[in-house]
Amino acid sequence: MDAPRVVKFINLGVVVNKNNEVLMIRRKVEETGKDGTILRWAFPGGRLQLPETRSDCVKREVLAETGYLVKPLHQISVRKHPHFSIDIAYHLCDLQQEEPAAEPVETYEVAEVRWVKPEEIEALITTDLDPVVKQEIASLIRTRSFQRK
Repeated sequence: MDAPRVVKFINLGVVVNKNNEVLMIRRKVEETGKDGTILRWAFPGGRLQLPETRSDCVKREVLAETGYLVKPLHQISVRKHPHFSIDIAYHLCDLQQEEPAAEPVETYEVAEVRWVKPEEIEALITTDLDPVVKQEIASLIRTRSFQRK
């Protein structure tokens, strides 16, 4: 059987738990962007392996990197990353259960898995946070807060 063909396209999962915290990973190997920016923290995700769909990629990668089961709900944004030569699709994902379903298997890539408050994201992400993603997270949390009242 042939190995899956990996394309230079990243799918990232934006996952928010019931406490309105966002799932983030700290990478073991930091990458340096074309302007010297260091990529240390990120939303979990990874490269698309053809013939899988973007949604299947997000589910597979979030589980592999964090141990959490997610269901992609919709694509938030697609963009060419301003610091790295890569296209990125961001997907809002529903957390299927509050506890990890498995141990992360991509421990060679991920040094830490952490739930963070939305206001902490920009301090962790040392590259450029997609403004559409930032707006989507804020909107989701406002909606949830309103629904709880």
